[in-house]
Amino acid sequence: MGASGPPHILDLVEPRLHAPGPAVADSGGTFGYRELDAASRAVARLLLARGARRDEPVVVHGTASRGTVAALLGVVRAGCRFVPVDAGFPEERRRLMVRRSAARFLLAPDGHVLALSGGPEPVPCGPADSDVPRNDRFPLRRGSHAYTCFTSGSTGLPEPVTISATALGWSTAARLTHYPAPVGAFLLCSSISFDSSMAGIWWTLATGGLLVVPDGRPGDLLALARAAELHDATHLLMVPSLYGAALRGGLAPRLRTLTTVIVAGETCPPALVARHLAELPRAALYNEYGPTECTVWATVHTCTPADAAARTVPIGRPVTGVTAHIAPGEEGAPGELYLAGPGLAVEGGRADRFVIRDGVRCFRTGDLVTVRDDGELLFHGRTDHQLKLGGMRVERAEIEQALTSCDGITEAGVGVTGTARPRPIGFVVTDGGALDERRVRTQLLSRLPTTALPARVVAVPALPRLPNGKVDYRALDRRATTRRPRCP
Repeated sequence: MGASGPPHILDLVEPRLHAPGPAVADSGGTFGYRELDAASRAVARLLLARGARRDEPVVVHGTASRGTVAALLGVVRAGCRFVPVDAGFPEERRRLMVRRSAARFLLAPDGHVLALSGGPEPVPCGPADSDVPRNDRFPLRRGSHAYTCFTSGSTGLPEPVTISATALGWSTAARLTHYPAPVGAFLLCSSISFDSSMAGIWWTLATGGLLVVPDGRPGDLLALARAAELHDATHLLMVPSLYGAALRGGLAPRLRTLTTVIVAGETCPPALVARHLAELPRAALYNEYGPTECTVWATVHTCTPADAAARTVPIGRPVTGVTAHIAPGEEGAPGELYLAGPGLAVEGGRADRFVIRDGVRCFRTGDLVTVRDDGELLFHGRTDHQLKLGGMRVERAEIEQALTSCDGITEAGVGVTGTARPRPIGFVVTDGGALDERRVRTQLLSRLPTTALPARVVAVPALPRLPNGKVDYRALDRRATTRRPRCP
């Protein structure tokens, strides 16, 4: 990133497309970089021949595959922006995302058709459709925007967030600078509809590495392990709870080629750091933080043995180019985090979150943080997850961290009863042993004020999850309100 500003994402990727070597591998085969170049060019020309306008949205409806990656790249090379819609999502959610995108065209690279009355025109872009001769009547072009992702929709309708091509270029270039180990083979663990997948796809292509797409749905740990072994995976990014499940499931030996493990999207528990260091000591572990509106990441922390014994794992320091502003909290309490920098979204579903502070455009994250003495940021939960218990403000995250620090508990989520006097209920996943609720409550007494103690602690086989892998707090609240909380 020079004095002229962040690069367009194609400045980083297109120079790699003429090199030999594998680019994207899925269960059906592999695209080399030259094949990816040809396939993405063909997709771009299919759109341009239909009169696609610069920066207009184009839905890519499918699952992660080499054809899907070629379609995403082709949309950008046509000067348009892609809207990735995972064909594995519930149909109503997919229809809603397509409608809200206002797209005129829909690409289905793997043949996943989505019939929608009055919806976008389906554009065939399978291997046979892409195998067309070069047509210079439709030269490739560049647009200002790269993609539109939808937020999880945990509190209502999925909201669109549009990211510029230079924001994606900045985010990718920052990875090239920050992470010391080059991408050999990146194991894609996220749905194409979530922005965490953008990190893996574009970072890999910008380095000339191999993007590995496991068979099955995201979250299929056995499929991930098979793909990691087959392709000698070096990098992966996933939510901490899923990575923890992989280690507890005995998959560490099959992940032995990893050099870089990134967890993001949830609070990273200290116990996960301890387990990682014990089972994969040769792989560096990083804890990333960043809202969708800031192009995947904004801060990062390199995990150390000290984190395994700490109460909380830092979310780190701002990435190069990012400025963090912290609004003062009440009486020394954590303050809300505001972020500024080249990764801010073009537009988002919640315009009120984009504000001007000291003459600089910022994104108001809704996340509460403090700054440690060494400058590292500590995450304390969200402003909209604050509970008022016994006249005291308490974060769900604080109760969850206290629960996961108790013996035998590996994951925790807190639901709140919908009663006149709301009470927190702890839902926990154990390491396989029986839950000793009395012992847990004794340990919590040394970590939490009495008013923040869960009314009950309930063992469940798994926490309910949103499609992006994050904890579904609305589901936990519903279960907390029932007389006998049911397992997910």
